[in-house]
Amino acid sequence: MSKLRYGTKQEAIRALVADASLPEVTTREQAEQYLQAHIPPEKIWQTRIREKIKEMFPSCFVWKAAQGSYSQGGLPDLCAVIGGRFFGFEIKRPYFGRPTKLQLKTIKDIQAAGGQAYVVCWPEEVEEILRPIWEEARRDGKA
Repeated sequence: MSKLRYGTKQEAIRALVADASLPEVTTREQAEQYLQAHIPPEKIWQTRIREKIKEMFPSCFVWKAAQGSYSQGGLPDLCAVIGGRFFGFEIKRPYFGRPTKLQLKTIKDIQAAGGQAYVVCWPEEVEEILRPIWEEARRDGKA
């Protein structure tokens, strides 16, 4: 999967078209179809990101926010309490997922209330966001 991780969808498409090991991908359209077929759905990324959080912080409290007719709309997909701090992660499928206006507003509202909230695609993004807290916990002997 790391072969498909690029900064933007356009960079991924250019790289796929230029990749000699993929003779079936020679046009932008074929590259986009390749990405559609090879990038897992959002729920897979949610699981991978949840696993990354638990790997870094085994004692944290992390949960998938349930969505339904009785829940508040726009809540992040995954929420976690790490060292007394609230984190919300709206997870999107790489290259194809986009947050809604309500999700972006909710993220701003969480941040305004003192929590941390982000739109992410890759487990590595979450690791980068949480690394300072992880390093702090290691220094304090809590990790």
